[in-house]
Amino acid sequence: MLASRKLRPYFHAHTIEVITDQLLQQVLSKFDVAGRLLKWSVELGEFDIHYIPRTAIKTQSVADFIAELAEGGNGSPEQTEEAWDLHVDGLATSSSAGAGLVLSAPDGRSFEHSLCFEFRATNNEAEYEALLAGLKLALEMQVDVIHVFTDSQLVVEQLSGGYEAREPTMARYLAEVKSLASNFSCFTLSKVPRNQNERADELAKMASGLDHGNRSGVEDLPFRTISVSSVTPVEARTMWVQEMLLFKRNGILPDDEAAARRIRRTQAWYSKVNGRLYKRSFSQPLLRCLEPGEAKAILAEVHERICGEHIAARTLAYKILRQGYYWPTMSQDARIYMQRCGPYQRHARMPRQPAVPLSPIDYAWPFAQWGLDLIGPFPLASGQRRYIVVGVDYFTKWTEAEPLATITERQVEKFI
Repeated sequence: MLASRKLRPYFHAHTIEVITDQLLQQVLSKFDVAGRLLKWSVELGEFDIHYIPRTAIKTQSVADFIAELAEGGNGSPEQTEEAWDLHVDGLATSSSAGAGLVLSAPDGRSFEHSLCFEFRATNNEAEYEALLAGLKLALEMQVDVIHVFTDSQLVVEQLSGGYEAREPTMARYLAEVKSLASNFSCFTLSKVPRNQNERADELAKMASGLDHGNRSGVEDLPFRTISVSSVTPVEARTMWVQEMLLFKRNGILPDDEAAARRIRRTQAWYSKVNGRLYKRSFSQPLLRCLEPGEAKAILAEVHERICGEHIAARTLAYKILRQGYYWPTMSQDARIYMQRCGPYQRHARMPRQPAVPLSPIDYAWPFAQWGLDLIGPFPLASGQRRYIVVGVDYFTKWTEAEPLATITERQVEKFI
């Protein structure tokens, strides 16, 4: 009962299997139960719960022992899980860049993705972006054993240690790939000729614009996977997500005392899943933590792109939370983004209350007081007239107007 209340969203989303040696199903399914058992039976009835009897521990131990002996009979244990194949390719031109990847399952299924970069990148950076996108897709699908195929010799040699990554950007890409590869139980990378990587190459050409055919399945990648701003010494500050992941993985705190104190105080709120940082929530599933570049893309997508409603800052922040994302300054960033949004500022609800209190004008009879004004100059009309003298009665709002060529005392007296 405690697990069903604490993990209510997961119980609603998945089928729950309860392994027990007690007769829980028979007890909760009786019609003559009363009191607390009846309350629990009704509360658990809304979930899809299956009760599985627990097998004998001794029998299971013998079965596991026999299975281990069977695997080690030939001297080398066989791989228990078949490997998935990942074909990646990146392409960069003078005007655009893109990537294509094909993830193939052991049962013959394949998943294709085509990414169009909204930033400038070299050909080697495009190859790394394609590899990182493929590894993230495999981790999301809970792949454990993967074999990657690429036609980039630089990527293969740098990962194998044959080439040295001297450029800071390449070094960061290499470190990011190694970090993601450590989440697999078995990771291999092979170089193949271009003719054996044709489908990934076609997807990359379609994303970069070289193939002018159907581009309906192309996804946009607004920002780099890595942060290249940290290459410059002025902005050499580690992002908060990386700081928290570094502490979760290796227990290393930043040099800044305030940042270290903040991480020690809030580290219990976060969890590391498949190399990514998630924030625990009281009433929702895990919230994926975003870095500043990713947060800008999410703000733009939710506020003004597909199904965007140009909503206010507070509603925008709550909507992003409901979509499963989080970063510490999301309320402040949503307010700043809303203030810079042109359509929102033009169509937002504006206060119509006057700046100063209105003062009534009381007059007992018509034509007791007039208001006079001179307006102009205007474009020349007939008779060289360029100005207009206007008189309005405050009581009846009666209006009189006369065009003038020049403004003189005599003409104004004549009008009155």
